[in-house]
Amino acid sequence: MFGLRISWPKTKIQNVGFGPQPPSILVDGNPVDSVSTFIYLGSLQSSDGYCRPDVRRRITLASSVTSSLDCIWKECRLPLPIKIRVYLALVQSVLLYVSETWTLTSADVKSLEAFHMKCQRRILRISWRQFVCNSEIFALTSLPAINDVIRHRCIAVFGHIARLQDSTPAHKALQSHVNLSLGRLPHPSWSRRLVAHMADGSTKSETTPARHLPTSGDRPLDAVIVDERHNGPRWLCDEDYDEVLNQSNWVQKL
Repeated sequence: MFGLRISWPKTKIQNVGFGPQPPSILVDGNPVDSVSTFIYLGSLQSSDGYCRPDVRRRITLASSVTSSLDCIWKECRLPLPIKIRVYLALVQSVLLYVSETWTLTSADVKSLEAFHMKCQRRILRISWRQFVCNSEIFALTSLPAINDVIRHRCIAVFGHIARLQDSTPAHKALQSHVNLSLGRLPHPSWSRRLVAHMADGSTKSETTPARHLPTSGDRPLDAVIVDERHNGPRWLCDEDYDEVLNQSNWVQKL
């Protein structure tokens, strides 16, 4: 009707999650292959649901960008703040693309942190043979850890979805995950992990006070929490915010 046509070479079949891999099929005489991995909107989707293949791919792409900018890192006339801004704009943006959707394991975090530190040493032109510890590197660049950046992105996305109208499909999906119709409360571990992320992200920063986090309007991006007593996600009030900083007290209430 609109002159649109399906590109069959780019059309694939993939089973994400549980179950065997489906066989290849023919649609109007055009073969459609069955694949275990597929790149959708720049993100590598794996059939097993794990994000490790996408993490490795992102590290490879970011490493290629870092190598192409080697002339920038070696330029002695450029000040360090300019090099850091170039790194954040051109390298870290490639590395952490759609990172807010990742479910990372400890091995994935170590790989990301190792690459992050390698890039900082390359910018500072400090070799591992010079025996400079990582804490000194972070002190020179003033860059946060990759895990902290991903944590804040996840919390920001969660808060954005929680603020949507009830009729929005994304908000409905969140509610369907929280309000399970099994005759019992949902398992609190995922909400406790969110509380732990918020508490860790607030208490680890020694230079930025907890109440001066980046805001959206007049509310902090991470000032949203899941309270099973109040039907899923809700905004934190002033009384709750101090309790979130004290992780143990809040977890006991959940």
